[in-house]
Amino acid sequence: MGKFNTNKNVFGIAVLPTILLIGGLVVEIGIAGLFISYFLNSSGFGVKISEEALSAAKSGIDDAIIKIIRNIVSSPYTINIGNNSAQISVIKDLPSVGKYEITSLGSAGLKRRRLQAIINVDNNSNEVKYESLKEISI
Repeated sequence: MGKFNTNKNVFGIAVLPTILLIGGLVVEIGIAGLFISYFLNSSGFGVKISEEALSAAKSGIDDAIIKIIRNIVSSPYTINIGNNSAQISVIKDLPSVGKYEITSLGSAGLKRRRLQAIINVDNNSNEVKYESLKEISI
């Protein structure tokens, strides 16, 4: 009466680790699928946000050019463009009259893009000519 059937106990003990192993694999595959889908979606979203930061930086340069023409530049300053922003600094290049260096750091979400423009402004006609417009790594 006090004896246990050892075959049934061994079978029951072997089933539990097997079920846990299979269940763990299913959960791990599910989590891996979620990570893959998250990174695929966020990579496209990251490109969009990065382009918004670049657009904000370009808007900052355009705003600085308008302020240079109107002669109301106070550097550095920040502008808001919707949910994005741009931090602009303007430096007047002393060796040549009418030459300015504008640096604009556009921010959108966690992305940052920096543009630098060198422009010439004709003091008589207020005509603006770009010497260069380039992106600078952050």
